[in-house]
Amino acid sequence: MSAHSTTVIDDELTSEFGVIKAESPAEKAWQRFRRHPLALTGLILITIILVLTIAAPLIDRYPPSQLALADKFQKPSASHWFGTDRVGRDIWSRTLHGGRVSIVVGVSAALVSTIIGVIFGALAGYYGGWVDGLIMRFTDIVMTFPRVVIILTVATFLGQNILNLILLISLFGWMSTARLVRGQVLSIREEQFVQAVRSLGAGDMTIIFRHIMPNVIAPLLAAVTFAVNEAILLEAGLSFLGIGVPLPTPSWGNMLETARSLDVLQFGVWMWMPPALFILITVLSINFIGDGLRDALDPRHIA
Repeated sequence: MSAHSTTVIDDELTSEFGVIKAESPAEKAWQRFRRHPLALTGLILITIILVLTIAAPLIDRYPPSQLALADKFQKPSASHWFGTDRVGRDIWSRTLHGGRVSIVVGVSAALVSTIIGVIFGALAGYYGGWVDGLIMRFTDIVMTFPRVVIILTVATFLGQNILNLILLISLFGWMSTARLVRGQVLSIREEQFVQAVRSLGAGDMTIIFRHIMPNVIAPLLAAVTFAVNEAILLEAGLSFLGIGVPLPTPSWGNMLETARSLDVLQFGVWMWMPPALFILITVLSINFIGDGLRDALDPRHIA
């Protein structure tokens, strides 16, 4: 019997008896995710923000660092949708381009810190004993550091640039990921499939990253979303304090720095409100997505 005939018979059986084909785990996870209204809302909002920031050179209307002293401190208008700042730079353009910088810093720092956390957590959970003790005590020590103070101090000596900012946020943001991965690996390493692979002579690194880590992906994905949020907020805070993204490169954080002036805070709301709203929407959206991923990928919900 040909493959075409088999397909026709399968289709007839499906239509006649209502046979439903089994869904893949990814399809089931997507179905659960779609039933989470806040997660879907967050996905739509973050998609809009990403499209706006990626397309910034096409829709910015003015170069983000272009000075126009004749148009300084203008309220929102048809020519300047979000108004201008004290030197006439267009707030709409700076908000879009600043979003590109803030999101890149947040995502890059979260990915680097996740990689560090995965490596430390996997080694601690798999080997246990003195390796686990050494890594976890080091993790505890790093967690006791006043992160913002340390980053401010180190950034002062290293100088302000985006690469240094990403590295500093990453080096002080991996600890929660390491603890999460360690706990997951501890519960998986004694499973029968791991013992079987070990009995076949597979190396430790092969067992850890090829057989154990795929089972940690689900909770790790949700953790990464929260790490991105944390990095975006930390960048905004550092830039607000003047140690983050250096001027004149716009970021949501250094745009908020203008709000330190009392007259701008009171009479120039349009200068700091757009980046503040974009940060708020971005962080809330990613939080909602993280909650949806956690619920969708929770093994207890997988049939």
